[in-house]
Amino acid sequence: MPIPAAERHGELLDSLKQFLNAQSTAVLKPLHCSKCGSVLHYLPTQFWLEGEEQGWNIGLPYCPDCQPLPVMRETFLS
Repeated sequence: MPIPAAERHGELLDSLKQFLNAQSTAVLKPLHCSKCGSVLHYLPTQFWLEGEEQGWNIGLPYCPDCQPLPVMRETFLS
């Protein structure tokens, strides 16, 4: 007998919340880029699930050498 869609949706939502909870409390360990060997930095990123009030702050690793962040320049209008 197939599982009802509402029950599958609830299970998926619970799994996503468990994953986001685990990632938001995980210790950010020093990692190295698999391409160039540089130490990875962590970009603070916020996640939300639509319809939920709770959000999660998770650091996403990136390589500052292979994936440099765009330079943000202020412009001044005269």
